[in-house]
Amino acid sequence: MNLHSENCICFEMKQLFEEQERLSYKEFRFVCDLLGFDTIPFMISNKNCRFEAFGRNVNGKFFTTPFFRLEKLDANHCCASLSLLEPVDMDGCPLEFFCDEVYSLIKTDNCIIIDLSCFCTIEPLSPKIVDRPLPIIEPKC
Repeated sequence: MNLHSENCICFEMKQLFEEQERLSYKEFRFVCDLLGFDTIPFMISNKNCRFEAFGRNVNGKFFTTPFFRLEKLDANHCCASLSLLEPVDMDGCPLEFFCDEVYSLIKTDNCIIIDLSCFCTIEPLSPKIVDRPLPIIEPKC
């Protein structure tokens, strides 16, 4: 099966997964994995809108997110297992909706399985935003 001709998003997700594996230094034997990034966050959409999913954070509160990490890819069936990334602002507060104030994406244990053939675009983001340490803000008084 030629992934590129059958479904472009499957081909792109395969490329993303390979790059994510290389970034995490999993293929290297003598390099510390703490130096790499293990996630390339991304958003996906169909012709009409950006895809979002619901999850539950470590505090038990529900959240909505358009940000995901590719966990597993079944290229033969064009489906993927994604983990949800929770968006937080600069203070570490969960964001209730997508906005420009996203400071960090927090990994969660929430996973979903999707049919990639339902989507047509992928928007990868910088790996540096995942589990990004919150800034230390000095009191101004």
